[in-house]
Amino acid sequence: MIKIRKIEIGNYRSCIKTKIDITTDLTTLIGVNGVGKSNILNSIQLLKRINRNRYFHQKQLKDTLSHSKLDLLLNIDEVLYQFKSDIFYDTDETNNEEIYSADLRIKEFNSKGAKWIDIDADLYEYVDYLKRSNKHIELEKAFLHRQIDLKHAQFAVKIISYLTNISYYSATQFSDPTKCPISLELEDSRLLRPTRKSKTHEQFIYDLYKTYKSDTKAFNRYLNTVNQQGIGLVDNISFLDHDIPSSSYKVKAGGAVQKIEKTKNIIVPSIILDNLSLSPNQLSEGTFKTLALVFYILNDECDLLLIEEPEVCVHHGLLSSIIELIKMQSKHKQIFISTHSDFVLDKLNPENVVLVKKTRKSGTTANSLSKTLSKNDFKALKEYLHESGNLGEYWKEGGFEND
Repeated sequence: MIKIRKIEIGNYRSCIKTKIDITTDLTTLIGVNGVGKSNILNSIQLLKRINRNRYFHQKQLKDTLSHSKLDLLLNIDEVLYQFKSDIFYDTDETNNEEIYSADLRIKEFNSKGAKWIDIDADLYEYVDYLKRSNKHIELEKAFLHRQIDLKHAQFAVKIISYLTNISYYSATQFSDPTKCPISLELEDSRLLRPTRKSKTHEQFIYDLYKTYKSDTKAFNRYLNTVNQQGIGLVDNISFLDHDIPSSSYKVKAGGAVQKIEKTKNIIVPSIILDNLSLSPNQLSEGTFKTLALVFYILNDECDLLLIEEPEVCVHHGLLSSIIELIKMQSKHKQIFISTHSDFVLDKLNPENVVLVKKTRKSGTTANSLSKTLSKNDFKALKEYLHESGNLGEYWKEGGFEND
């Protein structure tokens, strides 16, 4: 198992030199708008997308690109390792980074004489292939054309597998149900228009359908969480399958025509709510977002889960259930969330909270409450929470500003 215990971000947007100590498996970033909470979460995602650009090997482009550093202190099977990365990228018109090159290395943290191990970024392609194909190819066979240190390469694959298994859900990712189609068109049980980017409304319905078809236990757990036995969001969820005959033709050498039979399915999801059968795009923003977020909190098999502002479009009753689920799942995986909500803070312990600020000179800073407050103030906070108060109210009253 791998857990992050410290993050250092250099020269990424507002994070000029941001350092964060991570003391728990649930970390909550709080702060006013524009201080850099999203920049912290986005910087971590850079490590996931390193193998996405076809110009990756054109390292002569480095001088023309933005350059950020992201260093992590990783707990890997109870041993601490220092991980360093130099990432070179360009930013497009939608403010998304396109990564061209990266230098990655790691070494044991407390071991005298430990040497840096370079992580070959080509291994990203190897890990990506294994995930997409569900096939195993030995490292020696995958890199026959090059000499590699097998032991180091196996360790690097473990690190890359962790980095590429980070999931991120933005504040508005599922907040517009009108973007969800009323049906799914599948070919050979796969979406005709798959996406490898962030989860879309359509992808959520497809992932839910796959669980419905292949994992009854997981689907029932989810359904019992969102139906009247759980948070009372819906009554039931079902799917209708319609098979559609489909064929295409391929002209072979010599003029022969080959008929290719395919299986197409139209999948129609149905959400039962107050005895009405609704399409997903007829749901309210809060209902659809909560359905999607709860599904992925329960079923996303990532190693690190990043959630931006879970309170967006969600009223307090549902939000309380979402936060409880997040707290429960943080026992099995590391979770970072960001929030503006004092209600969210009411559900957390002070140890879970990192206060994010920004100044013109220093950029984004992020410190746990135990470091933000003096020892006496932190002790007073714990006593206040124990006796009668709550963390959200303390924040609203400016209790975190006395540093």
